[in-house]
Amino acid sequence: MQPGPDLADEGQKRRDRRIAVLAVVLSLLLVGSCFAVPYLLTSSGRRSGGTSSGSQGRGAAESSDELRKLLLDSDSFRRAEDIVESNYVEEVDEEELLEAAARGIRRLAESGADRERLVARGVESMLDSLDDPFTAFMNAEQLEMLDTQLSGHFSGIGVAMQKVKNQIRVVQVLQGTPAQEVGIREGDIVLEVDDRDVTHMELDEVVMLIRGPEGTTVRIGVSRPGEPDILRFDIMRRRIEIPVMETEVKEGGVGYIRLTDWTQDAAERLREALADLGAKGVSSLVIDLRSNPGGYMEPAIEAADLFLRDGVIVSSRGRVAGVSRVYEADGEVSWDLPVYVLVNRGSASASEIFAAALRENNRCLLVGEATFGKGSIQQIFRQPDGTGIRLTIARYYTPRGNNIDDQGIAPDFPVRNPLVGGEDLQLQRALEAARGTR
Repeated sequence: MQPGPDLADEGQKRRDRRIAVLAVVLSLLLVGSCFAVPYLLTSSGRRSGGTSSGSQGRGAAESSDELRKLLLDSDSFRRAEDIVESNYVEEVDEEELLEAAARGIRRLAESGADRERLVARGVESMLDSLDDPFTAFMNAEQLEMLDTQLSGHFSGIGVAMQKVKNQIRVVQVLQGTPAQEVGIREGDIVLEVDDRDVTHMELDEVVMLIRGPEGTTVRIGVSRPGEPDILRFDIMRRRIEIPVMETEVKEGGVGYIRLTDWTQDAAERLREALADLGAKGVSSLVIDLRSNPGGYMEPAIEAADLFLRDGVIVSSRGRVAGVSRVYEADGEVSWDLPVYVLVNRGSASASEIFAAALRENNRCLLVGEATFGKGSIQQIFRQPDGTGIRLTIARYYTPRGNNIDDQGIAPDFPVRNPLVGGEDLQLQRALEAARGTR
């Protein structure tokens, strides 16, 4: 799972998947440059009537009518409903969306909530009724977090975190950051933020508490193996540059590239890294996409094209004009030597597009664990009030026509790493395979 910077039985597997879905969704599930999907600001005609089933009684029917009318009188709700009806990957029923929204606000209305809160909850309930983990309402803070991570910098302390077995765990401390300077370590479990218990919070909530204006201080309380008491650190926030890519020549002349996010310039940065490594004489390559949850889809397609002389990279299918298309290699290759790609359960979305494109065109072998399994494409529809709707607009298919939703991509060389600490067995196996290609 990809941490947000500053950021097994069947039952356990389902719980793990829910956690993984949350982490991926909150990190980088955005396609902003790939498809032109209209942002609809007008509303089609609506039916303002309708009744509940007779078994609910006259009072319940009247109440339902009132709630439906409240929603239909809201420009904000009608705009959201239009977006879903016009752009969701599958056909939806207008009446069912409205009924789900009204049902979702009934108890809130009985408690006396104001109109603005009822409408917001109505939009959430409507989206929830689609039963799609990647479609959701996003508040202003969540949108800000998404935009910040894709920008490549943020104000915080410099750690990457992941929710593991209901614990917020530090999985990476970035070099030269405030967190490293005060002694935060990989494996620390975050218990408190500014003396507030965060053990029952979700990952995104903890991330937002830790982030803040540059120059301000945040107190982090952590537990650490071998330490009987909570360790508390007062840390001054600074501007943190996210190290999207790192390159290195490993022992034996193997080139190594780690890519943590598919930002807009990822393909160009990869092209430059390949040229640099080629100039240094490396004869094989390991690309590390572990815990890279995706991001922009277009750079992943462009990046795959750097390795392919021909063939399909990916295809997509949706209802909106321009969304359904096939992407093919253009024939210009920047790297034609052996490639190994490292993946794990946190490799998702654009990372899976890249991995599948190379693997199914016989241009790489995969090392590590099965990938996350996200075979859908989302669009962010931003609302005038600063909130947004993250909506699934298409599904994508690998070169062989597979949709990997809930399946993922199995590695050619399965290797599991220790949960925390220890040797990086996956990287070792990839480097061994790469050295053996000469």
